[in-house]
Amino acid sequence: MYSSSFRLTNRDIDLALEARHLFLVFQPKIELGSGRTLGAEAYVRWNHPDYGLMPPGLFLSFFEQRGRSVDLTCFVVAAAADAMMHWREHGQSWPVSVNLSGSDLTDPALPGTLAALVGERGFDPGLFTLEVPEGVFARNADMAARTIGEFRRLGFKTALDGGGAVIVPAEFIAPAYFSEIKISGAAIIQFAARLKQAGIGFIGKRVAQAVAQGLKATAVGVEDETTLAALTSLGFTSAQGAHICRAVDAKELVGWSFARNFDRPVALAPVEPEEDVLLLDNPITEEEASFDEDEPQQDISLNYAEMDFAIPGFDGVPVCAAALDPICFFPDRRLVALLRRRPRNGRRLPGVERPIRMRVRKPKPKKKGFLARALGL
Repeated sequence: MYSSSFRLTNRDIDLALEARHLFLVFQPKIELGSGRTLGAEAYVRWNHPDYGLMPPGLFLSFFEQRGRSVDLTCFVVAAAADAMMHWREHGQSWPVSVNLSGSDLTDPALPGTLAALVGERGFDPGLFTLEVPEGVFARNADMAARTIGEFRRLGFKTALDGGGAVIVPAEFIAPAYFSEIKISGAAIIQFAARLKQAGIGFIGKRVAQAVAQGLKATAVGVEDETTLAALTSLGFTSAQGAHICRAVDAKELVGWSFARNFDRPVALAPVEPEEDVLLLDNPITEEEASFDEDEPQQDISLNYAEMDFAIPGFDGVPVCAAALDPICFFPDRRLVALLRRRPRNGRRLPGVERPIRMRVRKPKPKKKGFLARALGL
């Protein structure tokens, strides 16, 4: 647990880069339908000498705020190339994916810098896929497009990475800019699978659009068999996640392969009848919005202390990650779908002490005072 007085400085970054406090772990990616390994994604970790192993969500934004994101990206690409050399010595030629930050896409010199790094190690840039966060298209789409175009000109592959929270213009989901799209988050993938059965779902639409353009579609965060089995019907062509293989050191992946019986079907979980999907495309009438005074109340409790916070494409806008399960938003924060769940066991969810009551109460008339009653007023 990290205290609120936790502080990092530029000196910590310098020491981390010089003393190799930063290191990489890799998660393999497989082809759906065959189980063939397509490569691996690199994730950076920081083993701080004072604070120990720090979660990426704690320090990645710090690098970006300090203007050191490019330094981190260069370190990751160089370290990933070293891991690829180790695999090559063992007869294993895997390409690698590396995540870029939003600020990386504003540095016009970065494409040339990364091309020089991989060239010094004897690698073709085509063995590296640079993953672009979808949020850059909400902030500076033109600059991002120019930088992505330069990466593509130098031979790098690029992938659009996100959870579909940002509407990316259709002209950018094309081979000129990307070779792959990635949808991150197990909850998002499961939510998309359930909405697909109801005939809706913008995740499925993005995947379909990408596949129609000849792009690969990868699901990230596959944590169980049911989710893995649902991916093909959603249009995904590849997948990665803890159910396939957790992120480990490069040496542990020498000789790794994913064996699975792909002929064994696993059905999608049906949408349960007690779970209503309410689309808010059309406003409800006053009669539909009224509440029966005798209707039993339903308590909804939210425990924010137990929830993780995510930023789905918009820096500085905290969004409760758990909200992706019951609620679906467009990037402009308009609510488009809401799952209303009825408790099966009659018990309330643990949460705040004063739950929200889904009921309209009429104001009570004020009581008359003693003098008013005595005078018959």
